[in-house]
Amino acid sequence: MPFFRINDALHYFAHVPKCAGASVEAYLMRRFGPIAFANSRYFKPPPEHRWTKSSPQHVDLEALKLLIPSEWIASSFSVVRHPVSRLRSAFDYQLLGEATVPDGTDINAWFLDWVATREKAPYRYDNHPRPASELVPQDASVFRMEDGLQPIVEYLDNLSDTICGPRDIPHENKSRGGADYERTQAPLTPDVLNTIAKVYAEDFRRFGYKCEDVRKSQPTMRPLPKQKRSLLHRLLSKG
Repeated sequence: MPFFRINDALHYFAHVPKCAGASVEAYLMRRFGPIAFANSRYFKPPPEHRWTKSSPQHVDLEALKLLIPSEWIASSFSVVRHPVSRLRSAFDYQLLGEATVPDGTDINAWFLDWVATREKAPYRYDNHPRPASELVPQDASVFRMEDGLQPIVEYLDNLSDTICGPRDIPHENKSRGGADYERTQAPLTPDVLNTIAKVYAEDFRRFGYKCEDVRKSQPTMRPLPKQKRSLLHRLLSKG
């Protein structure tokens, strides 16, 4: 839950995982100075030494309400993404970045396993697959990642009543797996698509996305051979 200051006012950026959050945070720091409640080193200590169940920048709304009085926050904004595109990015990150996915597991099995355990372990995978509607305040200004990040610059111009600072938001967290990084997933099964429609129903409704859009653009590529996946893991471990 990154907070930033403009003069004496406290503003909130609701960081939805896998929605260019790192890029927006870097921009906020370049333009307005230090931000609060953002910890890029959250995973450095072992789990038993972490003070929260998720990284602070991925806080859910219920925890946010317990920690920060709403009247302290002058404004809030967020970036969201089509739930299926975001889910695929989250799976890629867990597969190639965090290596939390057992070898041979495809996105369908991974997602259904998360759904089966999410009530008992809501913070699993650092809230990466968690519905955005559980992270974004109802009164937040919302930007869709598909529309690009440039509108955020103009939004912050109006918020701060200035046009100083950087005029663009560079991509800070590019895929480290290269061109094959986005091609490691099997097509989603009809059962998984139906489950996605239920789990992310509020995201589809609130942010104006349609699950049907994904059915028309299913990937035809199969998962990478084991040898190539192992090579990607070795390359990422060196990064």
